[in-house]
Amino acid sequence: MSHAVPAVIDTRLYPFLADPVAVARRRFGVGPLEVARLRREYLERAQYRLERAIRSARAPGPWRSLEEEVLSFYYAALAASLSGNRWLVSRLALAEANRAYKLLSDEKDEAVAHLGRLVGLRSLSYGNGYREPVALVRGVPVYKVYPYSMSLLEYLHAAKRLVGDDAWKPINLPVKKGRVYLEKQSVVRVVKEAVTEYVERRILALGEEAGPEAAEALSSLLDHVKELLSERQRPRTRGGRVELPRGVVVEEAFPPCIADLAARARGGEHLSHHERFALATFLLNIGADVDYVVGYFRNMPDFNERITRYQVEHLAGLRGSGKKYRVYSCEKMKTLGICKADCGTRSPVAAYYQRLRALARKGGLGASRPGHDIQGKS
Repeated sequence: MSHAVPAVIDTRLYPFLADPVAVARRRFGVGPLEVARLRREYLERAQYRLERAIRSARAPGPWRSLEEEVLSFYYAALAASLSGNRWLVSRLALAEANRAYKLLSDEKDEAVAHLGRLVGLRSLSYGNGYREPVALVRGVPVYKVYPYSMSLLEYLHAAKRLVGDDAWKPINLPVKKGRVYLEKQSVVRVVKEAVTEYVERRILALGEEAGPEAAEALSSLLDHVKELLSERQRPRTRGGRVELPRGVVVEEAFPPCIADLAARARGGEHLSHHERFALATFLLNIGADVDYVVGYFRNMPDFNERITRYQVEHLAGLRGSGKKYRVYSCEKMKTLGICKADCGTRSPVAAYYQRLRALARKGGLGASRPGHDIQGKS
């Protein structure tokens, strides 16, 4: 490393790096669960942390004291893990990563590299960068400076969700002797990806390590989490329209063609290329997330997690050209032999919203839980 003195990281700003047990014992002389019983305001801050994560994928703060930050994150993370809802775990991790991303933009370069290493980017370094000649002005070369570098293999893993964009592909970056060179803005974005994975692993580990006393100490917070998730899943009607929270899917409203494809996919039948395309693009166009769509194909005989995820992300516009694909029209579905009934609409998506309105009028509008395991449905 180019710097002799390690950078100091303020764990009040990045509470997912701190040890909540050590913080609680140093400040209060007892463990964090006992603090939760004595100081309810920290549970209230954890509740607010979860509310912000669910509603806007943003963590609040930073708050004034280290105890507020570390313990509120700990309680929020523990509640998310104990809820058993993977969507909430991922959402809280994203919220913390979004806040870290904003804060890191103002950090010193050495601190950015140090935090990156703490969350798993072990090869990330600052200094000894690369100067790329980009122009010649009156005989004097002009350079673009890339002050950070990391191993190419580690970069490809950390930036796997980004490399669908040409700007992030290694072929468009300086790569020398197995290391890729980056500007600060790019490094902070890659660190955000690493923080998201790190925090998600941390949240899940906290739940696995927790004993039965954790659920008892956080019972009020867990009850509030259930209410928040229930509210998020609840479809709403406004005027003649049905509004669904992002990511919520009402399977009862699937038109016959999609209901048939969904049942066959869940049952492990082999679907043709056109049938898979129709099912995946339909789900993506009604707001399902990538994990939800991938889950539908999990029982298929030729299922490959990596390939399926890549293909779904491509259809969602997250890879390649960035184009989000539309579902086949009803006319096309008829031509392909996929259509099962004449719904009187132009596309399966239009039929879905038509059926949603009918269910809403009858008061029978339900919703699939965000992030549920499709494989486990009967």
